[in-house]
Amino acid sequence: MKQMEQEKHTQRKIEEDLEKLGVSKGDTLFLRVSYKAIGSIENGPISFIKALERVVGNDGTIIMTAFPHKHIRQLRWFHRNEVYSSTNVPKPTTGAIPTLALTLPEARISQKLEFPFIVIGKYSEYLTKNHTHNKSGYWLLQEAIEDLGCKCLRIGGEPFVGSTHIAFDDILKEKGYYQTKLKYGLFLYEDGKKKWYDTPNTVFCRTGFKQYVDDIVSASKLSEGFVGNGYAIITDMKKSLSKERDMFRKDIKITLCNNPNCLDCRTSFSFSDETNWIFFKRQFFNLFSNKRKTAIHSLGFLFNKLMFGIPVQG
Repeated sequence: MKQMEQEKHTQRKIEEDLEKLGVSKGDTLFLRVSYKAIGSIENGPISFIKALERVVGNDGTIIMTAFPHKHIRQLRWFHRNEVYSSTNVPKPTTGAIPTLALTLPEARISQKLEFPFIVIGKYSEYLTKNHTHNKSGYWLLQEAIEDLGCKCLRIGGEPFVGSTHIAFDDILKEKGYYQTKLKYGLFLYEDGKKKWYDTPNTVFCRTGFKQYVDDIVSASKLSEGFVGNGYAIITDMKKSLSKERDMFRKDIKITLCNNPNCLDCRTSFSFSDETNWIFFKRQFFNLFSNKRKTAIHSLGFLFNKLMFGIPVQG
């Protein structure tokens, strides 16, 4: 017997759920939303965007990531024909909602196309026009947090609060630490010329992050509930940013996981607990044990890092 098709949520139902959750007129919201978690909506993801626009109203602002697919800097020659511009923006890789949002006439995208955000609403023009190449990757979001009281709306997905990269980068710079990692980027047309732009955002371990995220959520949670079928939570991003800065300033090593094969944590940062040589020796000896398969993968990751990794200050 065929399973009955799940009933679709109406746009009005999504609006009611958002209002019940605590989304209000004039809110500035940064989205961390899994459309799959919400469930099927009549007319698809575009209805979720329209529902959110109606709830925050004309004085509200909606922000979402629109990060494109990027290429390793050392292999950029092979992608020299993939060139983007303000009239040919790269497709977001951050889900169905940002991809469809970009098609709306009211949506704006960062000038910094190598690290873009999509913004809809009252402050869309200001935020996107001022997020230029000379600004940091997360400048737009940090501006929204510090000046516009931005909140993070998360529905489903992983328990991110939206402010972690900003806090982590701030403390790396403050302490004089750095990370060695692959550099990625893309080509853009600027003033009729093709130019490569790097996107040197810091990468931290998700497993390490999950060790302390509950404390951050507890310090910044405003409300929780459901939107459609998805568990939803709103957090105060100024509070989460402050909490994370304090935690990282006190002990930045809390970002490191306990996995002995995690190259990011074991060797990537200047405060990591192993050098590349120590990591190599340990994995080499593991080749002659029952850890052989894991050791081969770990040595492969180390080879990539040594061949392509570049120290990036902050």
